[in-house]
Amino acid sequence: MSHPEHQDDISAAAVARYLKNNPNFFQAYPDVAANLQVPHETGEAVSLMQYQARVLRDKNQTLHKRLQQLVDNARRNDRLFDRTRTLILEIMDADNLDALDAALQSAMRSLYSVDQACLILFVPVTGSNVRQVLDADIHNQMCLPFGNKHAFCGQLDTPSMAQYFSDKSKIGSMAACMLGNHYGIFALGHHDSQYFKSSMDTLFLDFVGEVLSRRLRAWL
Repeated sequence: MSHPEHQDDISAAAVARYLKNNPNFFQAYPDVAANLQVPHETGEAVSLMQYQARVLRDKNQTLHKRLQQLVDNARRNDRLFDRTRTLILEIMDADNLDALDAALQSAMRSLYSVDQACLILFVPVTGSNVRQVLDADIHNQMCLPFGNKHAFCGQLDTPSMAQYFSDKSKIGSMAACMLGNHYGIFALGHHDSQYFKSSMDTLFLDFVGEVLSRRLRAWL
């Protein structure tokens, strides 16, 4: 028959579980806590209390960073909401196509720092200076980068990007969305090749496209 003193050593995992389930253990055995030595990154041994203090301090710093990230995200969302609200109000206040086009260019440049914002129509309209593309071949070329999506961001070759913008200044990257009912395209351009990236989410652009499509119903 085996005796307790001859039994296999208790595993470290079992000790860890016991201490975790009995957090007051060291209060009942303070001499054990006093004799514990915990290795430190510096190679020196520290007391259990010092080790606990360092662990708690590290956790506090981690929580503080996460809280700061949440606050920063909330502030960015507030700014985005304010900009989006301003943009939508500008769209709704436009009383004709030319006013809508001017409002889009002004709002996008001032609120979102883009260099160019262009509304391109695929349907014929009269009495408006908004750009119209009625040639089927050009229409198809402009729709090609979208594939099966309603919006895209990133870079195209220079001639391809240039066809979306009437201003011939250099465009390094662009974003565009298809408008509903085949009304046309809304395109944004920036001189920085890294400003619009293919990895970007297009949720905001899709939303603007939906708002524009509904507003265009009044004139098309």
